[in-house]
Amino acid sequence: MDALRTISQTRKGAKELSELGAGVLISGCVQTSLFAFPLGALQFTVFGNVKRAISSVVGTASGGVKGTAVAITSSACASLASCAVGVPQEILKQRLVTKIYPNFGAAVRTIFKEEGIKGFYTGWGPTVARNLPYVVITFTTFNHWKSMELKKSEETSLDQKTSLKFGMGAALIGCLATQPLDVVKTRMMTQAASNLVPYSSALNCVKDIIKTEGVTAFLAGLPPRAAYIAPLWGAQFLLNEKLTRKIGEWNHKRSSSSLITSSKGVTRGPSPGPGRNAWVKHKGVVWTVGVPSGRSPNANINTQTVLALKSIDSRLKQAKTDKSKIIEATVFLTNMKEFKGFDEEWMKWLPSGCGASRATVGVAKLANNDKVEIKVTVAA
Repeated sequence: MDALRTISQTRKGAKELSELGAGVLISGCVQTSLFAFPLGALQFTVFGNVKRAISSVVGTASGGVKGTAVAITSSACASLASCAVGVPQEILKQRLVTKIYPNFGAAVRTIFKEEGIKGFYTGWGPTVARNLPYVVITFTTFNHWKSMELKKSEETSLDQKTSLKFGMGAALIGCLATQPLDVVKTRMMTQAASNLVPYSSALNCVKDIIKTEGVTAFLAGLPPRAAYIAPLWGAQFLLNEKLTRKIGEWNHKRSSSSLITSSKGVTRGPSPGPGRNAWVKHKGVVWTVGVPSGRSPNANINTQTVLALKSIDSRLKQAKTDKSKIIEATVFLTNMKEFKGFDEEWMKWLPSGCGASRATVGVAKLANNDKVEIKVTVAA
């Protein structure tokens, strides 16, 4: 499909598919496809790391203006970094498809001999001009849809079907938005395939296309481009979500198994921060606290209560006990007028016929501007 896209976008004067032969559709595909692995890994790694770095400064934001701004900045950095791998991939792939070179080895040797390292970055400008908005639009769209879905479902990650659907949808939007830039990029990279006077610049290319072919030429290759780009990016987003979730579960399991038992018989759970433990067990009693981790910025009291109680369930499971053995609870609310919303979720959470000695305290502020924090004591 990508080969068909390249042939469709190549300038007049270049050979057609009938002249090139069906073999060009797979010419160099194995070698150039190997670039896809480091390219995808680089994009997602840079996006994730930059997003975490920015969030550590401005605070976690999964939606709204701040969340969108963080996603745009992170994806822009991912796009620029990936061009180090992506431009040589495009150069080799498109020149092999248009039969400028007979095979992958000849392409690498000839480009390096005649043009040097910079030859692998011919058309860098048009490629960045296409990739930057494409990656920003695709990642930001996916990130926005993901934030909205997690807020609605109150989950911490997307399932495989939703990841694939959102990934393909975001990729199609990015594809449509950057189609004219893709045509210009292909023309600049494959000029040697045509017998016409070369374009002097990307701007000259745009003017010439409009003058000699009309604006509809900027839609050349759209069907095959969309046909391969949507499933490719959908699969990448799906794998990234799956790997991220598996790594998170592995880290959680590893940290959960790293319990510290003092000489006095006190067992302490994983440490979420200096001077703290997720839970503490001593002489058949477990103490822990639940907070609404992973909440959206505008989560209401009901949602925050559900998340806090889920946190308690998880910690009690680590301590090898559960909520049916609850003894005491102290609830901290920043707004006592929201007690009803909290109590609704509390009653749903408690097992039938089970109760606790509970006190509710109004406080001026909680960590991370949470609305609720719940401390419980449970029999082991």
